Amino acid sequence: MVFVDDLAIELFAMSLVGVVSIYMTGAAFLNYRRNGTKDIEEVLKPGVFPLGILGLFLLIMGFYGEMVWPLPGSYNILFGDPLVLLGIVIVSIAIALGLKQKLQYVGVLAFFSGLVAIYYGANAYLQGLTSEPLVMFGMYIAFGLTGVFTLPATMIYDLFPSRKGEPSAVWTLLLVIFWIGLIVSSFLAAFIATSAVPQHLISPP
Repeated sequence: MVFVDDLAIELFAMSLVGVVSIYMTGAAFLNYRRNGTKDIEEVLKPGVFPLGILGLFLLIMGFYGEMVWPLPGSYNILFGDPLVLLGIVIVSIAIALGLKQKLQYVGVLAFFSGLVAIYYGANAYLQGLTSEPLVMFGMYIAFGLTGVFTLPATMIYDLFPSRKGEPSAVWTLLLVIFWIGLIVSSFLAAFIATSAVPQHLISPP
């Protein structure tokens, strides 16, 4: 069986995770501004299926890359390890939302997965493992920080309905940082994938 480098489609899927997450959380925030917390679960529910499918795809492709990557170097580890963790986090979030469970436990998983992504990205940058080290490092940092700030975002989701009044300035700031992380990481993943497609079409790896 001929090996095919699926990195581009994996990066596009990662970008789509960010897009879906931004759309879901943005819609929930706008709904909260209009109706309070009573319908937030219903607003988020339609996004559970596409988010879960994307997470499952990333999980499968992460395992696939770990097992069959034949090219020189440790790129199966560099790309596969964080991808597996990201897939686990996304699938867990989708299941927790679908079953109406507390999200902060998945947030803890996302927090430490984010730290792992930052660590991998920093080592890849220092060792010059990619042709675009700054862009790749930026993507790992952005996805890592998004994972880290997923924890406070999930805690806000769990705790705020039991509290009265407007969210505090600190909570709002944490949500804004979370959204910025999603936007930046999604853009960088799509940028790297777009750059990879022409080369892969000309000379399939």
